[in-house]
Amino acid sequence: MARLSAIKEALDQSPDNVSLLLLYGNACLDELCLEDARDSFAKVLQLLADQSEAQLGLARVLLMEGDLSGAAVRVERVIQGDANHVGAHLLYSRILLAEGNRAKALDCFERAVQIDPTASDAALEQSLGNAAADSRRNSASQGLPTANDGTFNDNYTAQDLTSDLPMLDLPFDDTTNDWQPEIHFAPGDPERRRINFSSVGGMEELKEEIRLKIVYPLQHPDLFKAYGRKAGGGLLIFGPPGCGKSLMLRAVAGEVGCSYFAVGLHEIFDPYFGSSERNLHQVFETARQHAPCVLVFDEFDALAADRRNLRESQMRNLVNQFLFEMDGLRSDTSRVLVLGATNAPWQIDPAFRRPGRFDQTIFVPPPDNAGRAQIIELLARDKPMLNLNADELARQTRGFTGADLRWVFERAADIALSEAVHTGNPVPITMNVLVEVARHHCPSTQEWLDGARSHVQQQPQDSLYAEMKKFLGPMPAPDRRTKG
Repeated sequence: MARLSAIKEALDQSPDNVSLLLLYGNACLDELCLEDARDSFAKVLQLLADQSEAQLGLARVLLMEGDLSGAAVRVERVIQGDANHVGAHLLYSRILLAEGNRAKALDCFERAVQIDPTASDAALEQSLGNAAADSRRNSASQGLPTANDGTFNDNYTAQDLTSDLPMLDLPFDDTTNDWQPEIHFAPGDPERRRINFSSVGGMEELKEEIRLKIVYPLQHPDLFKAYGRKAGGGLLIFGPPGCGKSLMLRAVAGEVGCSYFAVGLHEIFDPYFGSSERNLHQVFETARQHAPCVLVFDEFDALAADRRNLRESQMRNLVNQFLFEMDGLRSDTSRVLVLGATNAPWQIDPAFRRPGRFDQTIFVPPPDNAGRAQIIELLARDKPMLNLNADELARQTRGFTGADLRWVFERAADIALSEAVHTGNPVPITMNVLVEVARHHCPSTQEWLDGARSHVQQQPQDSLYAEMKKFLGPMPAPDRRTKG
């Protein structure tokens, strides 16, 4: 019961923590507290309707209460969603045995052992007797299925197991020489919905600008046409590392209702003369064919370097090709939004800033107090917390980026896990531990900010650096003293 009390205390601080709810439900089952177990699993299903472990937990409750048909319905639902769920097959075998259907119960047990030869249920195997032992020996003698024969079990092939994954292809098809995206999320892919704007704390200005460029024009085409505006264009995101630029680019895939291409540098650069330019052209051609579309370039400065600092003609040609492709987006109605992200905007060729190219720029600084509090709440959402005060922790982590805050939570979780492992009871992450970890961590942006100050001082007046200058504050006056 002490274990139940410890988990309950953690749940009081984090009532929607799915992992804790499942842990508490299973602990209640072990203590035969069936009503509490039922409530816990039901709460999980309110949060995640198809959570298989909660379905099986409720099935175990119903089985212990003698409702065999209700338990069977729950288990069958899990197996329908995942035919290779070992735990579901073992539990179904228990239910069938309780119903007196020994032959079918043995079939379910054999199915579980075929999927995972290490699967075990001592009480079930004892009830099935020698037949269960024979099934296990037969499975071991046959050996595990291999990928080479194309068959993983009686009903599933290798193609079936990969059909729901996002497209992962080589940059070029050997037969057509056409570029294929390494990661291409079409509008209906379930993978893209894992991260969206709600997963990113702060950066409201950037979110709204992306909506104006691609989301709203698709939702209200007539209204945008009346104002002479259309979807697409170029948007440059810059700022210190760790502030969420790359996460924002991933979140765009879950937010926009169109095709999304994330382009890796290795898909562009090629040692053979002229190949890099051809690769870049194929990227834009593919984006036009899938329009409306979002085209994303992380580490943008590597592809758009200032030509005044380039000695190799091949790199200069690549920059020229990029500029040509951006101009092509202006002259057609392809509705392609190009997002670029960089930590070094001063290394980008000024030509990319001209109207119709990347004329819209957004500086992403380290989050302010409100932004940090929002990030803290997001980071704490799936963890067992105790006495968390997001606003207070935000005040004590001035200058921290989202990456810094994630490190603080991960380190605090390690400390709590270490104690939980040694005590055998779940230990919540406390506010005191978070503050102590943060106190010993130096913000990771300081080196970048020092470098940015020197670059900004060397640049002429430019709107690109207006927001950055405002964030950095007054610049020190140049030292005009001469040596005596």
